[in-house]
Amino acid sequence: THAGKYFLIVSRLVPYKKIDLAVKVFNKLGLPLKIVGTGVEEDRLKRMAKSNVEFLGYLTDEELVEYYKGCQALIFPQEEDFGLIILEAQSFGKPAVALKKGGALDIVIDGKTGIFFEVQTEKSLENAILKFQKMNFNPEDLIKNAKKFSFTKFKRKLEEVITNH
Repeated sequence: THAGKYFLIVSRLVPYKKIDLAVKVFNKLGLPLKIVGTGVEEDRLKRMAKSNVEFLGYLTDEELVEYYKGCQALIFPQEEDFGLIILEAQSFGKPAVALKKGGALDIVIDGKTGIFFEVQTEKSLENAILKFQKMNFNPEDLIKNAKKFSFTKFKRKLEEVITNH
């Protein structure tokens, strides 16, 4: 069983983040999803979402911490250079269900600190969530993994990302 009741997304609500993909899948599964963030897609996503999907808007860091602590997993449907949000969730002992691309590959250890879904399709994400629900994760492993990405490593990585753009 998983500590938290709900799944969490922390993201700007912009098209490439593929939040609509998660909303469609959660609409179908009827599982609770909380979405933190604002952006141009907000109205469209709210219109799509069923009542099990809750939009929390902008949160302070303190408020966000409580939502990390209370969730069962982070949903990360987008491709990013560096999955900082995944690391934040891991530092609270929470696994991620993440797209198998980009920065997530450096941070998620499949089956240990989260699981991957292969492609940005509803079926792929849905299968990953169903699989996730049958698995157990050790919060200690997650916290340990997050610590490996010490601030200096993170800063170096961030600098790389910035200079490459």
